[in-house]
Amino acid sequence: MRVSYSELKHQFKRVLLARGVAEHTADDCAGMFADTTASGVYSHGVNRFPRFIQQLDAGDIVPDAEPSKLLSLGAIEQWDAHQGIGNLTARRMMDRAMQLADDHGIGLVALRNANHWMRGGGYGWQAAEKGYIGICWTNSIAVMPPWGAKTCRIGTNPLIVAVPGNPITMVDMSMSMFSYGALELNRLAGKTLPVDGGFDNDGHLTRDPATIEENRRILPMGYWKGSALSIVLDMIATLLSGGASVAEVTEDHRDEYGVSQVFIAIEIDRLIDGDSRDQKLQHIMDYVTSAERDNPDVAIRLPGHKFPRILEENLRDGIPVDERVWARIQAL
Repeated sequence: MRVSYSELKHQFKRVLLARGVAEHTADDCAGMFADTTASGVYSHGVNRFPRFIQQLDAGDIVPDAEPSKLLSLGAIEQWDAHQGIGNLTARRMMDRAMQLADDHGIGLVALRNANHWMRGGGYGWQAAEKGYIGICWTNSIAVMPPWGAKTCRIGTNPLIVAVPGNPITMVDMSMSMFSYGALELNRLAGKTLPVDGGFDNDGHLTRDPATIEENRRILPMGYWKGSALSIVLDMIATLLSGGASVAEVTEDHRDEYGVSQVFIAIEIDRLIDGDSRDQKLQHIMDYVTSAERDNPDVAIRLPGHKFPRILEENLRDGIPVDERVWARIQAL
């Protein structure tokens, strides 16, 4: 089924207002969930909303919390989110990183006591739209076994890198082969994964998303490399923010909240003039996409370039929503 943007946002806002969230906060948060969904990131938009409400009802999310600055060291700042709404806080922190970049060339905001930020790519895109390189990542609860293990001890810890240009080029990836949201999306669609995404109960690689969701033996991206990168991203976010590590989030909390996040903006206009930047980026893109194709009918893609097309189609034709997910939201 397809739902209009306005109806989607209306339903999100209705549920938030019914739980006593302030009108302006509910409208802003509902808009961000609708924007994420309209951009084609259904796993972290409409599909994630019932889980977000579950945490709101449980008190893990404090809707009226305001982030506060703890420390300023020139281009680096530490902030405390006080368990506020994750997507609203994250957007504000990337805005602050860009303000710091205007003064110092680079800005870094490290955030503690944060909540799930939903679509991390939205904050990289936010920076790139305004001409900055945007980099951000978050840790999480332990939902992935380190390489060589069976039990979960590391986070999927998504990393986003966005480069300004026309179009914007952006990587938004968890440290697992697939995020849990992507596993759910494929399961709901009755699809197997295109490549191995985890291990089954006998320790064999599998493409069955339901099995991986159940046993939590999700596969690190690049095997041992994704496992290692997850660990160092967690370490850096913990040290810069002074907040909780994956281990502390997992051991001290009953659910995923109080995570640590990093937002970096780099101002490049003073490093390279606009024409030179555009020419260099275009050369890179042309060089990559002109490679001989393995399948002549399948184009070589660049990361993030699909999103403007998906957004245009969804705003025109309606946003695809799984009927089961839609029924859950309407029942909230």
